Amino acid sequence: MEFLLDTHAFLWYLLGDSNLGSKAKEAIDTKTGLYFSIASLWEISIKINVGKLQLNRSFEDLPKELQYINAQILPITFEDTEIYTSLPLHHRDP
Repeated sequence: MEFLLDTHAFLWYLLGDSNLGSKAKEAIDTKTGLYFSIASLWEISIKINVGKLQLNRSFEDLPKELQYINAQILPITFEDTEIYTSLPLHHRDP
């Protein structure tokens, strides 16, 4: 099975936070079929910059953490942004 890791799921896993459910932790622990959007790394960097997030490691270490769990970082393509022009705006979060 393949999984696109949500920003919070990755951060909770990284920080050992109990908010991450056991099934999600187990899926990440298998280290197979994991994907992570570059948009999530962008979101994390913004939250650090505005003071809404503090990590117990440097931001620059996050790609290594993703590599450790064998998560493939997915790019944002033009097609991704084009699709966004027609989606309903339930929230302003990319």
